[in-house]
Parts: sequence; structure tokens; C-alpha cells
Amino acid sequence: MNRKLTSLALASLGVLALPTAAHAYVMASSVVEINNFTLSGSGGAPLTATDFSFLTFVTSADQSVSLTGSGGGSDGDTASSSTGSINFDPICVGSGCSPIGNDLFPKLSAPPVTGNYAAADQYETGSPVAGISGFTTPAYVKQGTYVGIDLGSADGSTSANNNLNSSFVFALTQDTGVTFDFDITAWLQVAMTSDEDFPGYASASASFTISIVDITPGGGNPTVFSYNTALFGAGEPLTLSLNAPLPGMFPVYEVTRDATNVAFSATTPILTAGRLYQTSFRSTSEADAGRIPEPGVLALLGMGLLGLGLTRRRKLAA
Repeated sequence: MNRKLTSLALASLGVLALPTAAHAYVMASSVVEINNFTLSGSGGAPLTATDFSFLTFVTSADQSVSLTGSGGGSDGDTASSSTGSINFDPICVGSGCSPIGNDLFPKLSAPPVTGNYAAADQYETGSPVAGISGFTTPAYVKQGTYVGIDLGSADGSTSANNNLNSSFVFALTQDTGVTFDFDITAWLQVAMTSDEDFPGYASASASFTISIVDITPGGGNPTVFSYNTALFGAGEPLTLSLNAPLPGMFPVYEVTRDATNVAFSATTPILTAGRLYQTSFRSTSEADAGRIPEPGVLALLGMGLLGLGLTRRRKLAA
């Protein structure tokens, strides 16, 4: 009985070594650039440091990448600044990272460079308010995340995340609405080649949000303004997802969203002079790609495990 159990166990483990079909390339990328970011008052004049009785500014940023499978690993950076810019060096794990150099933020073409990789880069400088010591005006942000898998070389999954959060705490010298003006260039891409029945998945997303909370002591901290940018127009998705296309229909199956120098403007309600407000600007870009095991392999593995269970049951019954 023990010999039978051992033989069945080896057979079920052998399923994992069965040859599989050729696998597709899978890739995803997300790039967001925010330019000419300024604040102005109700009269349309740009706000300067003299329009505030209290003003502090802190920017924090992080980027991270991870890769499982061939060439796997992880890397990441975090930083904060109250007197200057944040400029991360690009990070990358795996192979195929050469197009993603410092502050280049390229739009990659499909299919991807052969190899498994996850990469990210980020740059931020300036302030939307003029006259703050150590800052230039206007504010500028650019961030990018990239992932790719050559599924013919190894199974795997990748992820890359990039986050920026800038925070103003301020009190105005007079009642006024505040207008945020900025331009956005953004690029989302998911792509794969269709040379197998069950390739993998890819997703890319981007966002830019603004919120203002009244943090005056004893005031209950209500949110007085919230804005979520429609990067690609009303109804256009901020997240692209792609799963296995029908095999053989397309040499490369790709979905992209591309917006270049799109102007945005958002105005708050009247903010009361002397009250303390916190404004948060948050920008994100994310990219993920991976391979799902083929159904045939999963079915065979399941049959092997079922056989192990039946054999074990017989042994216990004996």
C-alpha cells in the first residue's frame, strides 16, 4: 500500500513538469505627467505666499517594483521633502529594463522587450504657490511604471506602483475661492501576443485627486472640496485590463489610452480667512502583469491530488 501511495504521489508531482504550449508576451505601462500646476484666487490672480497667514508644504513619494519567476526580486524607494524636489533614480528588477532610463518615461511599443521586468521612475519639483522659499513655480510631476513578462522563458507575475502625496496646511488672509489649474499628459497601455490558448493578464491605471479638509480645532474636520480628475474624458476608464484574447486572432493585442496636454481647472467654494485647511494632491500610476496557469495543467494536478486523497482514504479504511 505504501508503494502504491508513493507512486501516485510521484505521478501527480510529475504533472508539474509536463511540457506546455508556447506562451505570450504580456506587458503594461502607466505614465502620468502633471505640468503648469498653479493656484489662483477668486479674482484670477495667482496666489503667493503673502496671501496666507499660515502655510506649510510637505511632499512624500514612494515607488516599488516586484517580480516573481525568472529573474525575480523587489526594490523600492521612499522620500519626503519640505524645501525642494524629489527625483528618484529609476528602479528595475529582471531583464529588459534598458529603455527605462532616468527621467525618460518612454512609451514602449508592443510586444515588449524579451525578458521579465518591473520598473518605475518618478520626478517632482516646484510649488503651485509662488514665493515659497526653496521652490519654483509652477509645480511639475512625472511618474511611470512598467511591467513585462516573456512567458516563454518562465512563469511569473510583476507589479509596479508609484505614489505621490503633497500636502498644504494653510490659513488665508481673506475669504476666497481657490482655483487649481494644471495640464495632464497620461498614457496607459496593456498588451499581449496571442500565441497560446490561455496567456495571462495585464492592467494599468492612473489617477490624480485633490481634497481639502477644514482642520480648524473643534470644527469636526469636514471635507470642503474633493476633485477626481477624468484623465481621459467622461466615461473613459482610468484602469485598463486585458485578459487572454482569442488565440490566433491578433499577432499583438493592445489597448491604450493616451491624453496629451489636457487642461483642467477646478474651483473650491469660498474658503474662510483664518480657518485652518489641509489640501492633499495625490497622483498614482500602477501597472501589473502575470500569467495564469493553463487549465489543462490545473485539471491534471487536481486529478493527481484527488487520487492521493482516495488512496489515503483506502489506507485509513484498511
